[in-house]
Amino acid sequence: MISDLGTEQPFPMTLLYALAAIAIIQGIISLLDGIRASRYMRTYRPTRTTNERVLVFCPCKGIDPEFEKNIRSILDQDYPNFSVQFVVESEDDPAYAALREIGIQDVLVAGRASNCGQKVHNLTYAVRQTRTIADILVFSDSDARFNRQWLSKLIAPLDQRTITTGYRWYVSSRFHLPTLLRSAWNASVVSMLGAHERNFAWGGSMAIRRSTFDDIRVLDAWRGSVSDDYSISLAAQRFGTRIIFVPECLIPSHGECTFRELLEFTTRQITITRVYHPRIWRIGFIAQAISSAAFLALPFTSPLLWLTIYGLSAAKAALRLNAVRSVLDQPGLSKYGWFYILVSPAVALLYLYNMICSALGTDIVWRQIHYRLVSPNETHVFGDSGASGS
Repeated sequence: MISDLGTEQPFPMTLLYALAAIAIIQGIISLLDGIRASRYMRTYRPTRTTNERVLVFCPCKGIDPEFEKNIRSILDQDYPNFSVQFVVESEDDPAYAALREIGIQDVLVAGRASNCGQKVHNLTYAVRQTRTIADILVFSDSDARFNRQWLSKLIAPLDQRTITTGYRWYVSSRFHLPTLLRSAWNASVVSMLGAHERNFAWGGSMAIRRSTFDDIRVLDAWRGSVSDDYSISLAAQRFGTRIIFVPECLIPSHGECTFRELLEFTTRQITITRVYHPRIWRIGFIAQAISSAAFLALPFTSPLLWLTIYGLSAAKAALRLNAVRSVLDQPGLSKYGWFYILVSPAVALLYLYNMICSALGTDIVWRQIHYRLVSPNETHVFGDSGASGS
């Protein structure tokens, strides 16, 4: 117990208390970051209006849950001067027929990727086919649901020296454990975005001026890459281009997942981080290992320390949830807010599992395609895996 800290302890207990102290310090720092991120999410509301020409890209592969609603939400933007370019791998992709049934006739067919991610290949092809028809390029995903003001809000703070981005919020309309875990796991990343220079771009809701796109050499950054947004983030960092998070462009994504899909998705994200941001991955691995070790052992030795660590993570989750409620309409939020607050230990253990898996290899499955990530600009493509993946 706490009262024993002043007496001589066996080495394992001393080590455990040291880990607990580090975990508590980590928790306090993380909570302070969460407070700043939550304040930013509640208050940052850029309002500049523009009439510039905007071209929205939407790469599609397969039929996502509520696919037609998602596609129509892109087409139904309250902005006076935009067009949308859809792109698929082949006409055999079910998304191609679905887009045509919706009434979209201009669907680009990019062909199969051979040395990069299929999404990157599709986007590269689409950008090259549409080089001169827009001042601003916007990127979206077919598994996301956009409100009518999304486009206007995303480009409001955009200038020649910036990229603007939103992020994803997974929606769970019923109590379905793997889907809620996916949402809570993904939600923990939202607190990393805010009023600082460490933001990253998310390819499902991202805007960049055409001139900036060329200046930071995005097409070069995409060469051999599996990750469109990580590559843009690295290119922005190299050229000193700031990435601005627009809280009102937090985008709901509907649909459920199985436990297998949960593990596949979360491990894939961490594996990509290992390849594209190895320093962040190493720091995260150490932090997760320390906090998980302390959290698993302390209930049996010092419940008060355990509750302190738990309380810090739950407080951060509660702050984040309240901030998200300020930018997402009720249909985009789960009814199970308590789950996000109480499930933080399970999310931490899931992160640790992802870290361990990613340390053992860099093979991933994404949209039924098997990849091996060698470096940010070298990807081996092995073809269809038969597995699912969003």
